[in-house]
Amino acid sequence: MHSMINWDDLRFVAAVARQGSLLRAASELRVDHTTVGRRVDSAERSLGTKLFARSPSGLVLTAAGEELLEPLRCVEDAVSALERRASAERSDLVGTVKVTSPESFGIAWLAPRLATFGRRHPGLRIELDPSGSMRDLGKQQAEVAVRFFRSKDKALVVRRVGEVRHGLYAASAYLARFPLGSAAELKDRPLLMGPPGDPETAWLARLASGAPAVFTSPVSVALARAARAGAGIAVLPRYLGDAEPELAYLPMPDEPRDPLWLTVHRDLRSTPRVRAVLDFLAEQCQRDKAALSGA
Repeated sequence: MHSMINWDDLRFVAAVARQGSLLRAASELRVDHTTVGRRVDSAERSLGTKLFARSPSGLVLTAAGEELLEPLRCVEDAVSALERRASAERSDLVGTVKVTSPESFGIAWLAPRLATFGRRHPGLRIELDPSGSMRDLGKQQAEVAVRFFRSKDKALVVRRVGEVRHGLYAASAYLARFPLGSAAELKDRPLLMGPPGDPETAWLARLASGAPAVFTSPVSVALARAARAGAGIAVLPRYLGDAEPELAYLPMPDEPRDPLWLTVHRDLRSTPRVRAVLDFLAEQCQRDKAALSGA
């Protein structure tokens, strides 16, 4: 005889089905991977069937797991909607607001501002996830997302609140030894870039006539530190490069720009604590408009 199923266990099953591994599911749910494994085992015991099988690429659903997947998604969506509506009923600035953002923007710009906001509202707990991961707002993996793209999900409400401009920077000490006369000279300089495919990387590669980078990182904070150490010329967001007193800005044509979007699920946009965070961030973006765009 099967035991009564714990509906919360199914949340862990759904995450493993999406992610294909215990570790990635643990990252999504923000728990330890052993917890995920234990909850999946519990669900399998309750259902009396094996839901996952190991493969070289990770965990894959068994035939029984595949049959369960569609009704499980329906249950998960229904529970998520119930949680959002219950959360929206709260009328005070109490509780947790989870904010997700691109990595360097979250670390260098958002973190100090959200921490200040949190101090003004002792009843609020702000959780910032600056990993750049695509958190699912419908499943309340975050309440507010700061993104450089406009989401097309009709369940999400988006608001453009600014623009982040990028430029070239190098340590003043480096430029004193190796002055840069024109963009044509970039092809002979050590270049510090983001990963291939980034618009900023493509822009610098064009300026430098396709010259390869000597140092790459997907994290702008890392590029800023490398530039500050005199390693070469980096492409950085203006809010980051201009804040580094040891770096000098090198104006170049057609500097890339990223629109800045605040994103929230429509069920939560009027929740007081979420609304307060959205309004605060919009106000801060407007106040720092010049710094973000390098104007």
